Amino acid sequence: MSAIDRRQTSNEREPLLGRPGDVEQLPGQSLLSNLIKGTAPLAQFGGLLIFGLTWGAVFTHRTLLFSAHPLLNALAILLAIQAILVLQPTHTPEQKKAGTTSHAAVWAVAGSAFFAGLIAVEVHKQRSHLGHFESPHAVLGLVIYVMLMIQILVGVTQYYVPAVYGSVDNAKAMYKYHRVCGYIILTLVLINVVLASKTPYAGKILGIKTWATVVGAVFVLLGILPRIKKKKVQLWGRRN
Repeated sequence: MSAIDRRQTSNEREPLLGRPGDVEQLPGQSLLSNLIKGTAPLAQFGGLLIFGLTWGAVFTHRTLLFSAHPLLNALAILLAIQAILVLQPTHTPEQKKAGTTSHAAVWAVAGSAFFAGLIAVEVHKQRSHLGHFESPHAVLGLVIYVMLMIQILVGVTQYYVPAVYGSVDNAKAMYKYHRVCGYIILTLVLINVVLASKTPYAGKILGIKTWATVVGAVFVLLGILPRIKKKKVQLWGRRN
């Protein structure tokens, strides 16, 4: 490999901010170390803040069937953060395989929590004869749930059933789009957490402060986005 090729490879492995070593899983290191590498503690703090605010507020008030919606979604967000963090620093074939398996397993639980939260709010609205999509939070929530369904379906099939896309190479060529969409969905979810604080239930009844949700969301993004490797989200050029 020439010096130019080595520099190009090194540049592609660099995160958006920081140095490659800040977010690269080293040989022999456990996958669990990926959860605290580089800026990951910032994301952990943000996720735990959102989780703590939500669960603390819900359980210090009278719980309803609807209470399952914020509880499950806060749990799902915290799990989704773990699923992203555990996979980001992987770079060797062995690490990627183990990381993807863990990513999929954690997302299976997170996805189940997200959609259980959706069922809870829909059942509550049906029983209470309440309207649907009457707030920005509800409208964006629907968009997110649809995106999540597509994202999960594509993620599972492209890795475990690549024949759906014609070949393994074709499936691998889609990985980068799956990653980019994942970061977009995460950002939308965090925006919706902020919007949730503006709803009567979260804002007035539970007393969740908008500024606190903004702080949590910002910390999550500050912890995750700088660890993104350029090569893994390069939409044009060489395949991953």
